[in-house]
Amino acid sequence: MRQARFRFLFAGVLLISALAARGEDSCLVKATFGGKAVTLKHCAVAMYDAKGVTLYFNEEPILAEEAAAFQWNSYPKEKDASGRPRTMMTLGFWPGGADAAPSPGAVKSVEMTVGHSSSPMLGRQWVFDLPADKGLTILKLSGNLKLGGRLAGKITGVRKSDGLDYSWDIVFDLALPAKAAAAGPACGP
Repeated sequence: MRQARFRFLFAGVLLISALAARGEDSCLVKATFGGKAVTLKHCAVAMYDAKGVTLYFNEEPILAEEAAAFQWNSYPKEKDASGRPRTMMTLGFWPGGADAAPSPGAVKSVEMTVGHSSSPMLGRQWVFDLPADKGLTILKLSGNLKLGGRLAGKITGVRKSDGLDYSWDIVFDLALPAKAAAAGPACGP
């Protein structure tokens, strides 16, 4: 009995160690969309051409079939299954520039879309040309930029649009999908 309990505990320790080594996906976006406070805790990532990524952050949990569709086409649905608009954000960019290693300085352009469930008038789309555009700053970016790798980072920014305030503080650590998306951000030669 004692030996069986020890084996069970040992197996549990191995499982916990394996999960910790694999790393769990995490993300948090604290933002303001049109002056309305937003917290997005659910996310997915798609990778196109083994270079470009699209990050998708959502207020509500992302269903497994939605995450799979997003990983295939890099485009999240703007409405949930009940037809209600989503409070969400997407970022599309090339994390490694001409290199395979993600780096804040390598990112030259970021496509951002935000939407708020309370009104389509709060939705916005921007393209940030970096480093010239000071509206978005990539503070940290690391990982293994390949299918099945990981991507982690911290991105902040502020933008005023039509007199409305937008700001974001984004932290993420995500496993990149095992299969490439059929579409995504173009990354040049």
